[in-house]
Amino acid sequence: MINALKEVSLKSLDMINKNAEGLNKLAEFLKEMQDNQNLLATKVMKLEKRIDELETKEYERDLNEQRNKN
Repeated sequence: MINALKEVSLKSLDMINKNAEGLNKLAEFLKEMQDNQNLLATKVMKLEKRIDELETKEYERDLNEQRNKN
């Protein structure tokens, strides 16, 4: 009887350890995904800023061309 309880306890402990390993892998994966999303968001913001800069320069160039025509 005691041996059966020990065996069940060891199997339960093994299952708990396997679940913990799986949860740790999942946490690592989620952190990596979050890091990638943050990197992507940063790159998008930089690109949007650069587009705004280029559009402003283009607008100013067009204004200067119109002034020079008149």
